[in-house]
Amino acid sequence: MLLFRLSMKLVVIGAGYVGLVTAAVFAQFGNSVIVVEIDKNRIRQLSEGKIPFFEPGLEELIKSNVKTERLSITDSYQKAIPQSEIIFLCVGTPTKNGRADLSSIYSSVKSIAENLKNKVTVVIKSTVPPGTNEKVRKVFEKTTKVEIELASVPEFLREGKAIEDTLHPYRVVIGARNKDTIKKLLKLHQKISGKRMVCSPESAQMIKYASNAFLPSKISFANSIARICDNFGINIEEVMKGMGMDKRIGPDFLNAGLGYGGSCFPKDIDALLYLSESVGYDFSILKAVKKTNNDQVDFFVNKIISLCSGSVKGKILVVLGLSFKPNTSDMREARSLYVIHRLQKLGAVVRACDPVAISEAVKVLCKADFYVDPYEALKGADGLVLVTEWDEYKNLDFVKIKKIMKSPIVADGRNIYNREGLEKLGFTYEGIGK
Repeated sequence: MLLFRLSMKLVVIGAGYVGLVTAAVFAQFGNSVIVVEIDKNRIRQLSEGKIPFFEPGLEELIKSNVKTERLSITDSYQKAIPQSEIIFLCVGTPTKNGRADLSSIYSSVKSIAENLKNKVTVVIKSTVPPGTNEKVRKVFEKTTKVEIELASVPEFLREGKAIEDTLHPYRVVIGARNKDTIKKLLKLHQKISGKRMVCSPESAQMIKYASNAFLPSKISFANSIARICDNFGINIEEVMKGMGMDKRIGPDFLNAGLGYGGSCFPKDIDALLYLSESVGYDFSILKAVKKTNNDQVDFFVNKIISLCSGSVKGKILVVLGLSFKPNTSDMREARSLYVIHRLQKLGAVVRACDPVAISEAVKVLCKADFYVDPYEALKGADGLVLVTEWDEYKNLDFVKIKKIMKSPIVADGRNIYNREGLEKLGFTYEGIGK
């Protein structure tokens, strides 16, 4: 029986959300971690203890571990790879024409193989299609004679709660066949809570895709029921609460609203649809999930138009919340982008407000005025449009807002406000199925 030290020499390839959180947490556990990143500007930022995006608690964790020299960042595979025991692949796998683009995976694998000196375990944390491990193994075999072991340990972190989810996940899925590799990875993860599941790499990869397709399915189902509730004057929140009380269903991801966005759900749904088509299966349920999500923006915009007496042309509308979800600066597939583009196309003047995402939003939004202070943004406005449910927006002073707005209109895309309370103050309110 092999014994493994509590402290290991780890290399993390890629300094994005998954890579940095993985590196910071394992460094905090006392391991020696080197992050390999090809973006020199990002390396400079990280070496100073700064991170290029907003994630609660991560910057402090990076700073402390850089200071103690448990964590370092480099662009050199030659420096990082030779002494490594476990290498985590955490590079992006975006979709291209619906198919997962694995070019960064193969490029990284080739660079790893060219610098290997000793046997190593390579762990794919990136979201990849089943069968990727065998393709990666062939790249190693063509490039090096050094023995490698491959595993798949998918991540299930949520942006905005990434550290919490890494330390306390629901489960740790280890996809590997080699017994020593399994023991090593179980030992490495021993300080992380959550249930353990050991399975084949292919199963681990499909678990990730299936999970990232099922959760959006719950969201789209809730939004579909909300559309019906709107027509019957039923409160969707009561309906979803009643559903969620059934332990077979559960309450999570049943909040009706503008739908899902972000860097994972949309691309992983596309990738799973591509996979299903490649084996001749028509995944009609998942197609409906995607269509429902896309349609939800138009449904919401039509509510805004109705609130504005049939036209938003020339109206000053304040969009509160730009990031795809609270507690992140990530604008990828954010619902705000689609809402704002539609409103601008209809002639509205948009003021965009967010506590942290403006630096990212300015890169992808045109002809919008940006604000951090919601009260400044709402002065003289014709309507308040809530898109992202930041805590900062949940307890706004609506007595004050009523005085500074030109027209007391609220379009609540996340159902965070109380209709009766706002109507008593003289606001006209619309939610989603509420």
